Order: sequence, then structure tokens, then C-alpha cells
Amino acid sequence: MANDNSVMINVSEMNRHDLFQLRHQPVLRGHFTVPGDKSISHRSMIFGALAEGVTKVKGFLRSEDCLATMNIMRQLGVNIEDDRANGVDEIRVHGVGLHGLKVADKVLDCGNAGTAMRLLSGLLAAQSFESTLVGDESLSVRPMNRVIKPLTTMGADIVSDKGTAPLTFRASSHIQAIDYLSPIASAQVKSAVLLAGLFAEGVTSVAEPKKSRDHTETMLKGFGAEVEVEGLKVSVKGLPKLMAQDIQVPADISSAAFFMVLGLIHPDADFVIENVCVNKTRDGVIHILQAMGGDIVLTNQRQQAGESVADIRVRSSKLKGIYVPHDLIPSAIDEFPVLFVAAAHATGEFKLTGAEELKHKESDRIAVMIDGLKKLGVNCESLADGAVIRGHHNIVLNNACVDGHGDHRCAMSFLVASCLQPGTDISVKGCHNIATSFPDFFELMKGLSVDTQSITPVITIDGPSGVGKGTTSALVAKALGWHLLDSGAIYRAMALKAIGEGLMPDDEAALKVAAEGIDLRFEVTFDSEIAVFLDGQQVNDQLRTEACGEMASKIAPNKAMRAALLDRQKAFQQAPGLVADGRDMGTVVFQSAPLKVFLTASAEERAKRRHKQLQQKGVDVRIRDLLKDIEARDLRDSSRKVAPLVPADDAHVIDTSDLSIKEVLGQVLALAQKNGLYHGLQS
Repeated sequence: MANDNSVMINVSEMNRHDLFQLRHQPVLRGHFTVPGDKSISHRSMIFGALAEGVTKVKGFLRSEDCLATMNIMRQLGVNIEDDRANGVDEIRVHGVGLHGLKVADKVLDCGNAGTAMRLLSGLLAAQSFESTLVGDESLSVRPMNRVIKPLTTMGADIVSDKGTAPLTFRASSHIQAIDYLSPIASAQVKSAVLLAGLFAEGVTSVAEPKKSRDHTETMLKGFGAEVEVEGLKVSVKGLPKLMAQDIQVPADISSAAFFMVLGLIHPDADFVIENVCVNKTRDGVIHILQAMGGDIVLTNQRQQAGESVADIRVRSSKLKGIYVPHDLIPSAIDEFPVLFVAAAHATGEFKLTGAEELKHKESDRIAVMIDGLKKLGVNCESLADGAVIRGHHNIVLNNACVDGHGDHRCAMSFLVASCLQPGTDISVKGCHNIATSFPDFFELMKGLSVDTQSITPVITIDGPSGVGKGTTSALVAKALGWHLLDSGAIYRAMALKAIGEGLMPDDEAALKVAAEGIDLRFEVTFDSEIAVFLDGQQVNDQLRTEACGEMASKIAPNKAMRAALLDRQKAFQQAPGLVADGRDMGTVVFQSAPLKVFLTASAEERAKRRHKQLQQKGVDVRIRDLLKDIEARDLRDSSRKVAPLVPADDAHVIDTSDLSIKEVLGQVLALAQKNGLYHGLQS
């Protein structure tokens, strides 16, 4: 990066967190590059292994996906030396020749790498030994029949229960060349068939309905294979003698796409992304953004080891919606998540059809992106094979927490959206797989002076009085070992302070001064009660009086006081996490919280609970009067103009009328576990 003051974030540190946020910067400038191309990096390890001699690779993408391919080739008997630890950016692959691979002593783990699994399927289908490919939870549900079918036709013996990983390849004695007509445009399917075809006598061909990325045929030519390309048909002659090559991996256009969109939408950006692969089967994102009015200029265009490479200058632009041409879809298939973010900031309608393939990536990218954009307030809808997004150049996104669902490209796309406007509070969860394709993402953002934050998670628990939210919040905080904020006590403490100082509910100035000076803290006691300290004194009993509660409800709509208390409440968000109990925690204070809960119960049940509490304290009051007061307060709280008592749009509503506290706690912890915030009882 040109900015030598960039702050580095360790990748291992990043992997410990799942919730992130990027902060807007007023100016984006500089010259930089992004990591090496993922597709070329995968293939450099495979083809280098099958060649004779030593293949030297510079610029290899050391992402989790590509490292999985490297490790699998090592398990198959290939000596691969990586001098990165010694400060040398070079990997040496000591090729074993076409028939030199050896049986691995354990299953071959692809992690989250779909490219690795599909390409290696073609390689392993032709071997004289048995092997098994496995993947993580996400990869294990991705469709593999698209490679199993043609490889089986070639004579491979592949075992798979549901057409998904794990895939077991039984020893093959003879692979036959075929002429395959692929029903989809997929570089991974094409590559799997061509790789298997290397081990067959004769010519293996693959024809596609549209042109997919051509790195396999380009690199095979470079390694010495006989390859012919006729329109949409690619053929390779089997049993070639591949020779080692020197490979310089250019920057990945898929990674560069995030910065292209960031720069185009940003109000003051002018920077250059250097040495980017602009292969004609990969540059669809550039053409789409240019058609949308994006100021993107390619300079210093050149050829590098058979690949087209250029520097890309990106400047702020006013984008417009377009109907995406079908012929550009295959060459931009991985970039549509971030293109959806661009569309949200483009004036007019952006429409994509014919992209059903997006539903079969690391996630259903159509559903994930549209759900997240809707949460951010974007007018959009999903289609069976695409989406419609009605954006605006001056769109103001909602404060919210959006979920990338563990899909690295969706997560990074939402992170780009989170830093496009000053003052937004957008957090993104499901970021744990970003390192599979772009381990330097946060570092490069830092180099552009974009502030990267690992967010301390918050669970908000809102609801009216008498639903058990105070006890539930204390128990949740205790189970998680997190901090606690009882925001209702903040307002009751303010009410107590107002009563003590003789302040009137409508005296904004006086209440604001009192709020700015309030000294408040909370402790969860040994028996899971909440101890509240105001100005150093425990005030639990005073806070629970009817007079204090009534005053709290009356002063709550006060705008000046609420503004003064807002920063105080947000300051409670400290590691390792915060449980925030109140009435507007999810709707106002912590809008980007990854988990929002709203507890409710019937007015009758809440009146009974309150009556029991007061009886235990020796207070004699009629249930009928309590019910009347509760109903009146509910009406006042839910209808007030400022921060009305309502569930957040993305809150999980739990009716506690017929539930015990233990049952409510169980439901909240189950939600926390589902959201990756809780992993069982603390020891």
C-alpha cells in the first residue's frame, strides 16, 4: 500500500471474531494491489504437480482455500516448498509427472474450497488408488453431481450419498475421453472434465452454453498440453508431457471488485488498483460497472504469462441502474454480491435475471444479499434466477446488523456497504470465512485509512414491565460472562434523581444536565439479582417504587435527556459482550446488535406477577388497580412519538405468559447459540 501508516490486523485475530464493522473515511486515495488470483493459484499447484521439473510460483494467494489445495497436493506425494517465512514470495512445486501421484494416508480436506473439490475430482477420478475428498459444513451441501455425472461417464467410480461431499474415488484402471455438452457455463465443471481427460487416450472436449473463465485451458497450453478452443468448445489431447513453468499470479479481479465498488460509491475517491488480472472471461464486473456509469479506466495493459493484466483507476461516480446483459453473467458470477451493493447506491432499477447459479455458491447469494439489503432499507426483491434492486445515489441505509451467513463474498460486500456513509451503524456477522479467499481484506482497508473494528457483540432484551426481562437479562449475562446494562434502571435512576432534585418531567434543560452527570453502574449478584448503584449508593428499593416508575415513564420521551443518556448507554458495550435490558435497546440504542429479543406477556399475567411481588414486600394493592395501571402505561409507552415500546423489525418475540424463567432463559440462550454468541454452559 502507498500508505505506510496502515495498521495491520492479524488474520488469526480476525478469525476469532465473527462481527465486524468498517467506518467511513472522507477521502480515499493511493496506489495498491490486492492478493493473487484465486483461480490461478489453485491451478498453479495442480498443474505444477503434474508437470516434470520445478514450477516456480510468485504471487500465490495464501488464502485458506488455496492453501487447502496446496496441502492436498502435498498429501498426494508432491514436494512443495514455500519460502514465505524467509521473506521470499516464491513457492516451488517439484512436479511428479502425470502418473506420479501417490495415495494419501488420510482423507483430503478441502475446507470451504469448492474450486478445489471440483477440480481435484477430475484429477482423483483418474488415479489408480482410492481417495476421499471432504469439506466443511458449507461445502458439504454444495452440489457435486455436476462433476460426478461427466466423470462417471468417463469411467470414474465415485461414491456419494446425496451428490454432495464427502466424495470417494475408487481406483480407476481406465478413463475414457468424451465429448461433453455441459448444461451450465461452469469453469469448475469444465476444468474437472479436462483434468480427467489428461489421463485418457484421445481428445476430451467440453462445450458450454456460454463462455466460462478460461484459466485452465490457458495454463494447460503454457504447460505444454495440446489445447484447442473453438467458440464455446474446449478440447485437450490426453497423455501430454507437461513441463514446469514460472508463474507470476496477477491480482484477483474478484478481490479488486470490492474496492472498485467502494471507490465508485464513495463521495471522494480516486485510487489505482495495480496488476489486476483482466482476463476476458473474468472482466464482466468492469463492464457492468462501466455500463452503470462508473468511472473505471484500465491503464498499463499488458500480457503476463498468457493472462491479460492492467492497472485499474477508480474514481467517485454517480451510478445508474441497468438490466444486466446475459452475456456478462458468467464473467461476473462471483462479483454479484458486491454489485448488488453498487445497485443499492445507483439511481433507478437494477435487474438481474439468468443467474440461477448464484443460489448454489457458498450460500444462496441471492437470498443472503436481498435479505440483508432489505434489512438496510433497500427497495429490492429476489427473483427465481436473479434480483431487482431499486436504488438511489443518495440512499441512506438503516442502522442494522446484517448476516453474511459465512459466505466470504457476501460478508465483504456488506462490510463495503457499512463504510459508505458517515454516521451509519452497520455491523456484519458471518465474517469467519473471509480468509478463505481474501486474508488481507482488513489490512488493505486499513491501508486506505478505512477504520476496521471487531465489534463487541450485544444482545438486546426489550419489553414492557412484568415480562421477566430483568431476571432473564441477568441470567443471560451470567451464563455468557458478559456485562449487563439495565436501561430501565437508567431511566428509573434519572427519575429518582429528578424526584430528589425536584425536577419537572417537562424541564428539558434541567433533565439534560442531570443526565450528563449521572453516575451509574450495575452488578449481577451471586443469586443472579441486579444490584444498581447511583452515585455510589445501592438504590434498588427506591427504583422499584410506583412513584419512581411513573416518573420514569413520563420523562422517557424527553429528547434532550435521551440524547444525553445515549452515549452513556453505548459506553456499556465492552468486551467480551453486553446484555442490554430495556424498552428501546434494539430499536434505538443498539440497532446493529446481532441478536434482539422482545419479551411480552398478557397484561393480566403481568398484573398477577406484580401483585405477588408487592405482597411479598408487605404492600397491599388490588390486582384490578395494577391491571388498570399496566394497561394505561402500555398504551402510553407504545404510542409515544419518541422511541415507542415496540419490537425491532428483526427482534425475536417471546411470550412469557406461560413460561418459567428457566424456559425463557433456555430460549434466549438457544437464539444466542444459533447466532454464534454462545457455545454451551461455562465451566
